[in-house]
Amino acid sequence: MKYNKLSLVMPAYNEANTLHLIVERIFALDFGLDIELIIVNDGSKDTTWEIITKLASENKQIIGVQNAKNMGKSQTVKAGITHTTGDLVVIQDADLEYEPRDLLKFVEKFQTSDIDLIYGNRFGKENKVIYWQNWFGNRFLSLVSSVFTGPKAGIWTQDMEVCYKMSKGEIFREIGKTITSTSNFGLEPEMTAKFAKYKLNGNRLKFAQIPISYFPRSIAEGKKMHAVRDGLKALWEILKFNLS
Repeated sequence: MKYNKLSLVMPAYNEANTLHLIVERIFALDFGLDIELIIVNDGSKDTTWEIITKLASENKQIIGVQNAKNMGKSQTVKAGITHTTGDLVVIQDADLEYEPRDLLKFVEKFQTSDIDLIYGNRFGKENKVIYWQNWFGNRFLSLVSSVFTGPKAGIWTQDMEVCYKMSKGEIFREIGKTITSTSNFGLEPEMTAKFAKYKLNGNRLKFAQIPISYFPRSIAEGKKMHAVRDGLKALWEILKFNLS
């Protein structure tokens, strides 16, 4: 199958310092297909929305969406997915922790292989670690998630909480509209569980993982994840969405 259009869904909450930089990085790349960037402002208190509006006015490939109030990352991503029209869809954070150049490898894999779903893997490279509790927490959550999704669907995730998840557009949109999580980090367990349950023409999804670069920021720099609090919520949601 030949893919012609990639949709990137970018949730943004108080990301005025990095938003324009990450957008520049995306559009500096040649993906070999049309690009659509959906940026969803989640009730930011800084100038994020003003920046999104300006970017969209300057580039017709950018679509700005405004939540009526702060909804959290899960529901913000859901809102963005509903606006996508691409043959492929991927989530892209609005900070600089992820390197969009890695997505070139994802697109190439889709264009040259029979694949339905690709996850990035931050543990596949020697990336910098700032908070070891987050590192161990992510590894543990990925293991627990894989206990459910591996035997059932062959989705053995090395990095379940990774932002970079790319799939065929129709799959992403069908799953996206069913997202119910309201926590910031419940999106990943819910989507992973639903990818594992999804059947395409009666078959489970063909799954792959690609090592990616990761440049973690500190809490002082705007990181919003807290290991214990968010980790416990994610653990509960792994159980909830896999056992329901």
